Amino acid sequence: MFSFLIIFLCNIFLCQAAILQCDFEAICNDFVADENWGLTDGLHPHPINHDHTLNTSAGHYLFYNQQGGSRFTIAEIKTSDWLQPQTDRAICFQMWYYTPRLSFPFNIQLVQGDDEQLVRIAASIEGKVPSINDWTLINVTLPNEKIKIFIRLNNTGGPLVFDDISVDYCDGPRPSPPEVLYTCDFESSCSNDFVSLPGYPYQWSILEASDAVKIEAKAPPIDYTFGNQSGHYALLPNSKIVVNGKVGYLHFQEELQISANDSYCLNFEYYGYGT
Repeated sequence: MFSFLIIFLCNIFLCQAAILQCDFEAICNDFVADENWGLTDGLHPHPINHDHTLNTSAGHYLFYNQQGGSRFTIAEIKTSDWLQPQTDRAICFQMWYYTPRLSFPFNIQLVQGDDEQLVRIAASIEGKVPSINDWTLINVTLPNEKIKIFIRLNNTGGPLVFDDISVDYCDGPRPSPPEVLYTCDFESSCSNDFVSLPGYPYQWSILEASDAVKIEAKAPPIDYTFGNQSGHYALLPNSKIVVNGKVGYLHFQEELQISANDSYCLNFEYYGYGT
């Protein structure tokens, strides 16, 4: 009975692994640091003589060690993979930092899009908090969106260290689901919202998967929505016309009201075939 109680308490308080976590006491693959960061311990302080995880000189942490002399070099630490939060619980990004400098700015950025070009600053840190002479916590509540997290700075030098970087569930209001402006799976009348622009060598068609393979033998035999032959998708036949520089446009005919104060992403599934 006692051993069962220990296991139960462990599962509640101690053994729940974070979604992402790096304490630098073991190999960590959740976050990736560039060449401007090094790993050390409190016995070789840069610039603090104890870590945050163990609070001893034997504990390890990450320190800023800029490579090269350019003042415009950006140093960064980022998540290894995309993070897709759920809608039922709040999720937070947390990390601990230390610098003796009152002015040592860096920021936490949320990145979206396959090209990682949509960047939002989630938190800006100016440097040392005057009233704190030890590790300082950064806590950022994350949106319910597919994101990567970047920690970035472009300072030329000075002591800055990080420890216990994590993403985990946290206390807070239930996150709002993402706002969807438009969606179409090509299984309803929404297919009429799209048209292949005339005058181009490649022409799009919205077809049932079973019909698409009759036109293009290497086309996907099933759709993405239902995963069967009766589902529909937009097909661009190209086996008979392969010329460099030629294009085909699938035009969306509706208008979307997009606010300049918000950011939106275009999401779609695609399947490449042929050579």
